[in-house]
Amino acid sequence: MEIPEQEAPAFAQLKRFTHKRMQPSLQALRQDMPLETVQAAPRRRRVKGLTTFNIVLMLIVCAVLITVYISNVVTVGGLMMEQISLEKQEQMLLQDRETLRAEINQLSSYNRIQRIAVEDLGLVHANHQPYSLTVFGVTPDRKAK
Repeated sequence: MEIPEQEAPAFAQLKRFTHKRMQPSLQALRQDMPLETVQAAPRRRRVKGLTTFNIVLMLIVCAVLITVYISNVVTVGGLMMEQISLEKQEQMLLQDRETLRAEINQLSSYNRIQRIAVEDLGLVHANHQPYSLTVFGVTPDRKAK
């Protein structure tokens, strides 16, 4: 924001009178100047330098961040090892399942069941069609009443 040329000396005096003891003359200057010029005077912020407290605080924050990072790396490493062991266990279970399926297929084959029926149980093939029995008036066609 530019200051008009006629108000430039008053603005320079305003910047010079910033001490609290100079308030009456500052009020007099403010009456002569337009309101926009008085409000446009920038305030200077005091720049804080690095203090011992700030340095210690930054070191503590860095230490906490490093500790959290190392903890995260260790946790991820442990989880990776657990995942690898679970994948090996899964592969072993899949192999066991395939072995059991092959054994089920072998045990339930028709040739094996026929051999056990003939040799061990002494069963023979029937030469004629089986007939039905009537027990207590119940036949396969009609039920008892």
